[in-house]
Amino acid sequence: MQTAAEPPAGDRENGQPRTIGSDELFDGQSEVFIRHNGVQYRLRITRQDKLILTK
Repeated sequence: MQTAAEPPAGDRENGQPRTIGSDELFDGQSEVFIRHNGVQYRLRITRQDKLILTK
C-alpha cells in the first residue's frame, strides 16, 4: 500500500528510498524478523514505543 505522498515504485527517481509505515510493516505485531545477507535480525517496538534492531 502506497502513501499519498509517495509516488508508485515505477515513478520514483533513481536512488530514492521507499517509505513503509511501521503500522504496515508490523501489521499489528510488536516484532518482525528481517533477513539480510543470510543473517536474521529482529526489529521490535518497545514499551516506550521506540524501535530496536538486534542481530
